[in-house]
Amino acid sequence: MTDNERFFREMLSLYYAHRTYNIRYYASLGLTPGQPKVLNVLFEEEGYLQKDLAARCRVEPATMTSLLSKMEKQDMIKKETVYVSGGKRAYAIYLTDHGRKLARQVSDKAAQADKIALSGMSEEDIDNLLSLMRKARENIESQLDGTWEGAWKSI
Repeated sequence: MTDNERFFREMLSLYYAHRTYNIRYYASLGLTPGQPKVLNVLFEEEGYLQKDLAARCRVEPATMTSLLSKMEKQDMIKKETVYVSGGKRAYAIYLTDHGRKLARQVSDKAAQADKIALSGMSEEDIDNLLSLMRKARENIESQLDGTWEGAWKSI
């Protein structure tokens, strides 16, 4: 097996293990697979325009529209009308109290998964791992003419 094949297999395995650990918990909260990502992004910073939130979450705008519609009905988010350049109307997205509570639970569970994943590693190991992961991401992004966010927005 080549180094490239080993890297791909390990990255994919880590992604699925982390995702599976979290998704089971999120389902117990009544969340669909796309909702935790939206909650997490809004927990970090609210007020994204709907189109920017879609780019930040790396989903198609139509998918985001559907996600947000369901989340609004479940009292997780609220939309506030804002006017952008040229007087065009857009929606800024904010968490409700219920959404903020769920976002905290999502964030706590993700932190728990991270703690488990990094257990048994020294601070130096963790710093090296994160540095190498960042370098790998940057190597790929250099082939995308920018970051994943820029590449996604250009689609």
